[in-house]
Amino acid sequence: MKIRHFFYCCSLLLFSCSSTVEKAEEGNKLFTLLKSDITGIDFNNKIKDDKNKNIFAYANFYGGAGIGVGDFNNDGLEDIFFAGNMVPDKLYMNNGNLTFTDNTENAGIKNFEGWSTGVTIADINNDGFLDIYISRELYDEKPEWRRNLLYLNKGDGTFEEKAENFKIANTERTRHATFLDYNKDGLLDLFLLTQPPNPGSLSQYHNSDNLLIPEYALKLYKNEGDTFTDVSEIAGISKTGFPNAVSASDLNNDGWTDLYIANDFYAPDFLFINNQDGTFTGIEKSALKQTSYYSMGVDVADINNDQNLDVFVLDMVSEDNFRLKSNMSGMNIGSFWKVVEDGGGFQYMYNTLQLNNGNETFSNIAQFTGMAATDWSWSNLIADFDNDGLKDTYVTNGLLRDIRNTDADKNVTNYINTTRANWLQKNPNAQNIESIWDVVDLEKAINMVPSQPLKNYAYKNKGDLAFENSSNEWGLDEESFSNGSAYADLDNDGDLDLIVNNINNEAFIYKNNSESLPDKNFLRITLKDEANKPTFGARVNLYTSKGIQTLESTNVRGIYSTSEPALHFGLNSLTHIDSLTILWPNGNNTIKKDIKANQFLEISSKDLKAVNSITEESKKYLFADVTSSFPAKFKHQENKFDDFEKQVLLPHKLSQFGPALTTGDINKDGLDDFYIGGAANQAPALFVQQKNGSFIESQSNFWSKEAAYEDIDALFVDINNDGFKDLYVVSGGNEYPKNDFHYTDRIYLNEGNGTFKKGAILNASRISGSVVKSADYDGDGDMDIFVGGRHTPQQYPNPPSSMLLINENGQLSNNTEKISPHLIDLGMVTDAIWTDYDKDNDLDLIVVGEWMPITIFENNNGNLSKIETENFKSSYGWWFSIEQGDFDNDGDMDYIAGNLGLNYKYKTSTDKPFDVYYNDFDANGNSDIVLGYYNNEKHYPLRGFSCSSEQVPALKKKIVKYDAFASMELKEVYGEEKLKNSLHYYTDTFASVYIENKGSGQFKITNLPNLAQLSNLNDMLINDFNGDGALDVLGIGNLYVSEIETPRNDAGTGILLLGNGKGLFTAKRGSEIGFYAAKDSKKITTVINGKNNYVLVGNNDDDLQFFKME
Repeated sequence: MKIRHFFYCCSLLLFSCSSTVEKAEEGNKLFTLLKSDITGIDFNNKIKDDKNKNIFAYANFYGGAGIGVGDFNNDGLEDIFFAGNMVPDKLYMNNGNLTFTDNTENAGIKNFEGWSTGVTIADINNDGFLDIYISRELYDEKPEWRRNLLYLNKGDGTFEEKAENFKIANTERTRHATFLDYNKDGLLDLFLLTQPPNPGSLSQYHNSDNLLIPEYALKLYKNEGDTFTDVSEIAGISKTGFPNAVSASDLNNDGWTDLYIANDFYAPDFLFINNQDGTFTGIEKSALKQTSYYSMGVDVADINNDQNLDVFVLDMVSEDNFRLKSNMSGMNIGSFWKVVEDGGGFQYMYNTLQLNNGNETFSNIAQFTGMAATDWSWSNLIADFDNDGLKDTYVTNGLLRDIRNTDADKNVTNYINTTRANWLQKNPNAQNIESIWDVVDLEKAINMVPSQPLKNYAYKNKGDLAFENSSNEWGLDEESFSNGSAYADLDNDGDLDLIVNNINNEAFIYKNNSESLPDKNFLRITLKDEANKPTFGARVNLYTSKGIQTLESTNVRGIYSTSEPALHFGLNSLTHIDSLTILWPNGNNTIKKDIKANQFLEISSKDLKAVNSITEESKKYLFADVTSSFPAKFKHQENKFDDFEKQVLLPHKLSQFGPALTTGDINKDGLDDFYIGGAANQAPALFVQQKNGSFIESQSNFWSKEAAYEDIDALFVDINNDGFKDLYVVSGGNEYPKNDFHYTDRIYLNEGNGTFKKGAILNASRISGSVVKSADYDGDGDMDIFVGGRHTPQQYPNPPSSMLLINENGQLSNNTEKISPHLIDLGMVTDAIWTDYDKDNDLDLIVVGEWMPITIFENNNGNLSKIETENFKSSYGWWFSIEQGDFDNDGDMDYIAGNLGLNYKYKTSTDKPFDVYYNDFDANGNSDIVLGYYNNEKHYPLRGFSCSSEQVPALKKKIVKYDAFASMELKEVYGEEKLKNSLHYYTDTFASVYIENKGSGQFKITNLPNLAQLSNLNDMLINDFNGDGALDVLGIGNLYVSEIETPRNDAGTGILLLGNGKGLFTAKRGSEIGFYAAKDSKKITTVINGKNNYVLVGNNDDDLQFFKME
């Protein structure tokens, strides 16, 4: 083991008098951009369209190129290799003190004809010297120009091109490559990202027998020692997509390297899990609930220090309203669902940050972190740039021309077609035009497409999954067309510098100034295995008083690029590391203890004694999924209905909020039974528990006759006071016009033996409902019922009526107007709870809903009066649920309210509300939905011009260009007067909250922990689940029915909030506790079966789940 401590001290001394550092300190920026006259790096990836090579001919023409970082001469300094598209590749050797020398020619790097894109650095022959592999693509004319290059390091400062010798001189349009030891034989194998020539249908890359043509498939080459062998088909990775980037990392913690491939266009991202036998299995369908659509760069790292590697993938959508609406014409509904039906999964034009759930599944949390929209992005890096112990992100950005600008696309198309037609008219005898650019002015066509350099992005990790855009504060705000990027400690001062390859601009070299800031300690580790064997795949865990950090040895990151191989740990103010553990590629484990900070450690596997295993605490789960073995089965099956045909601009469907689910002892045998509702045209089911623990499905023929209704909620309640539980079922959905009989709620009377007959028809209840709650609120000895109205069918967001049904001698009568008129047209109710909030010994009612505030109805001698509560004035949200419990043990009821969550595209606040307007904006007799949001302090329509004008066709006459619509505020598009006279709702918050009852009508509202904000909270159970005497909260969520331009809310995996008895909660994801409820979960309840307690989860359009409480 070596410690390069002296070099670190010297480099600090050398830089202490540097003018660039002085400037950095003056400006207090984390990074300083160094010009080429300081660094000697003047590489410029210059690109110019010409008649043979241009953006109209090649979709990847503006894709840029990458970077490779490595210490090629083993002098302890990281050198840099730049790939050039239309310019020669360049090699710059590091002289120290952030100065470099162009050594391209002397090193034997040749100027081969072709288009270089990706750079991969690795020691492929285990001789102790790093080699360079160049991925090349684009050219159709000559395959030779697409031949990949391998520069073998001769160890004397020179390289020799040897790709043919090693049989890896591919000509199949390779974007990038990565080396990995997939079979653990101590030799680095090669994985290639090969792209088809154009983004047409993938079916065209199969032969007449529908077999994949190998030329267009991904490639895996096994290293045989002195040559490579194509094992793609044998290994199971021979698939076709449009790959842009790859990460080779252990994503399931089994010690073997897996592959994540980011695919452009409609091809889904691929996730190949290593089977440990030389083969891989693609699990993207089960592991990834949603992916980016135009996936660009990818990086993998542990963003939350939970020892699971997370995946960050880039797309190309802007956070700026004008660029968003002018450059994206909107997603095609038919195409979207065709991709889903063909197995491509749910793909959205947003970045994805896939949080590893630790069970070979991932949850996209990009919207929560604020990193979902970074414009036309290319390369992403995850690393601790400010040395605070948390991994940050860096994103390169910019396209030379906005080729997706809708107006420009129309203008260029019209110009080309018109010019061509005019030329043919003047030359009627002309033969076919050899090149359109012989007739059309290419430069004029190109200049019709806007060109706007953009700032790159940097996000500081604040901990607890929170990130902050720090681009400007960190000095990374230069506008550019940036593509490949890499990080490395170029000056050996203990922090990570940045290198960026730009189009038509010199490369960026950003010096990191962390060494000049307080509390920025670090530890850097270089791993060495015996006989120069590769250490790719080795994993290091660092243990400190602040927790555990995890890094994996891999170097291909972002897009087209290779970062330094060293492992860099930021330590903030820590000066001491308790220990570190290393899991080597060969499976050996080693431990090193008691380490000082601010060191460069070179650790060899032979220097530390191997131990058999590193003991970790065994996981104790509170729940176990027993769905497959539980003696009852039911699958909710949704009927097909397209809500958006009725209302184009609906934010989400309203026809898929089932199933209903309720439990109770219906036959007084002391055993729990349960009822689960069906979707429209699906029979519900009543499961009756037997003494032997089994369940029988009771009265199947009877319930089959009730299949016409969409069951949304249900409740066992004794309505007729005979001592047996009857059943009230709420009907809902959106398939039929308002007042249709399908929206009639039903009462089923218990005949005394657990069988049911249909009770009186509740004609007054023809509303599309959401919730039923019972209580003897008037104290007369029988159960009264509140029924919440969810929405007015096909007239969103028109408020429906809710009902208070008074029980009079076993008969329910709707006395809402008399007892509580504010319940009529209250809003789009989703949940309610009877509770004595004011401790006056009668039951009050709290109601929540969509576009509603948390609303209290106080019981005043049997009348429910809506009261204005100061604490709830700014509580308008999209609420889904509310539950109660004395969470702080002070003797009164506190509440948990489940909202949309903070991981959704829609953002809101009291001063910048997300809102909706409902009016007949074009006077055609039909009311229209208009959703509004704030962007850069201005109020805009949420939706783009295509779908907005589909809802309101008159807009096409008023607004001609997409650019014009993109510039217009909401009032300019629809008119102030029309908006003023519209039905208008708004929101203040989308956070799920804890409501502490302070007494005297006062409440304190606190956001639930961040893990509880990753999806909406649809339903909850309150109980002491871990047996510590304090109430906990078990929640479920997700919203799968978003309109297709909004990524669906599907990151929820079940959530447990462990209470401490003082009103504070610690959040645990479902996968951490054995409660993986990750479907479109709507209802949760419990049953006792034998000696065990079980949690039931009702999922929309999926199986009913059962979890045993351990």
